[in-house]
Amino acid sequence: MVVLARVDQRLIHGLIVNQWAPHLQVKRFMVVDDVLCNNEEIKASMRMAKPAGTGVSVISTETAITNFKAGKYDGQRVFVLVKEPETLIRLMEGGVEIPKVDLGIIFNENGRTPVTKFIALNEKEKADLEIIRSKGVPIVIQYVPTDAEEAY
Repeated sequence: MVVLARVDQRLIHGLIVNQWAPHLQVKRFMVVDDVLCNNEEIKASMRMAKPAGTGVSVISTETAITNFKAGKYDGQRVFVLVKEPETLIRLMEGGVEIPKVDLGIIFNENGRTPVTKFIALNEKEKADLEIIRSKGVPIVIQYVPTDAEEAY
């Protein structure tokens, strides 16, 4: 079961491992990225970064959908990490239930406009977030679990 999906271009990093994982009682980190899933070096570094007692998957969108449909993560508290909102739309269209989306770090580059100190979005990302919201999924901005949630 997905406990949270986070759009964060850094994916698995210190804040995710040291603050979010204990707060959410995560049993599996799931990085869904159609490019990184083929990079063995990055996958190995993400596996090393995870806390003991948790699993990590660095997989494609299609593999994630297939695995969820097959019940592979039933009984696990899964934290989904993606680089862009479009990936979450594809997961949702594939039948993966996303209870809430948190916007983490999205760098101010490639034509993005700053929205907050840590988040910059382009027009496609803004439109994708509206699609997610239209499906009834709340979108929040919360850098670390101790920060108050702000609605996007």
